[in-house]
Amino acid sequence: MAASQTDDLSFTAVLDFLLRHRRLVLGTGLLVFALVATISLVRSRTFTSTASFMPQSSESILSRFSGLAATFGVPVPASDPGSSPAFYNSLLKSRDVLRRTVLTPYLVRERGDTVRRTLVDFYASEGPTPEARRDAATERLLKDVMISTGRETGIVQLEVTSTNPGVAQQVAHRMIELVSEFNMQRRQSNAGAERRFVEGRRAEAKDALTAAEDRLQAFLQRNREYRNAPQLTFEYDRLQRDVQMQQQIYSSLSQALEQSRIDEVRNTPVITVIEPPDLPAKPDPRFALLKGILGLLVGLGLGAFLAAWRHVFRGRARSAAPTIAHGEGRQGPGLARNLQDVAGSDPGYGARKSG
Repeated sequence: MAASQTDDLSFTAVLDFLLRHRRLVLGTGLLVFALVATISLVRSRTFTSTASFMPQSSESILSRFSGLAATFGVPVPASDPGSSPAFYNSLLKSRDVLRRTVLTPYLVRERGDTVRRTLVDFYASEGPTPEARRDAATERLLKDVMISTGRETGIVQLEVTSTNPGVAQQVAHRMIELVSEFNMQRRQSNAGAERRFVEGRRAEAKDALTAAEDRLQAFLQRNREYRNAPQLTFEYDRLQRDVQMQQQIYSSLSQALEQSRIDEVRNTPVITVIEPPDLPAKPDPRFALLKGILGLLVGLGLGAFLAAWRHVFRGRARSAAPTIAHGEGRQGPGLARNLQDVAGSDPGYGARKSG
């Protein structure tokens, strides 16, 4: 019961304090509201171009032959971690992709004319050297790019924001193009590695097949009537199985070599563009009213803090004032006695004072 009364008294005291300082609290809140709303309305309108793509969910190029390679004791990865959506999220934010994006010329319409400008010029990036200006534009682009990935669908969504809708669309298209180029190069590099691996194994398999055939040929030359001897028949069957196994390995590697040669020159992208970059028709919402309301709440809190600080400052000033006044009261009688002593010791003091 006592705690409830204390809470009621505290709430009443706080409410009474705010009402007594309502001008400062409300004035500060309205001032912050006006500043935030004005800044939101004065800032340039922005446009966002959205695109989405899905990485091709396929196995690694070498994974098709991982079982065959494991037969010879060569470890080959069966999955490709570079095909996950998280990988493309990092790839789009990589320094190489961002730098190549800002250095690409884009068509910008200015004052009725269409000119080509890089993002370094479009952002008016500052710096003592061209490299510094390029890096400044890269940092600005990184802030204007938002990437999200879907865990269940595996779709990567790219959003590019700019003050020019055409530039936003072109930048998004360029970034997807760079990702596609990277995939093509990586695919061809993997195919080249596969081709070199299969070529080496095919040469070894050919030598092994030739050696097995030579052993079988030598056996037949030495034993023309081997069918009448069980031991020789068993030896023939063993050599024949060895030749057949080496023939199967050689045939598989020959087919794999032809397929790797085809994959090496294939230029098919390994990403599927679901939604190409669109040309934003409407600017992004400013949320000026919402930002103003948040500014109002912050301003009210700031006004209450200023009111409390002023109240504490004035309280300290009042507590110091009686001390000074009390000190002057003690000095008053002493000063009067001093004046009387002076008057008694100087006979002409009274005459000069009356004069």
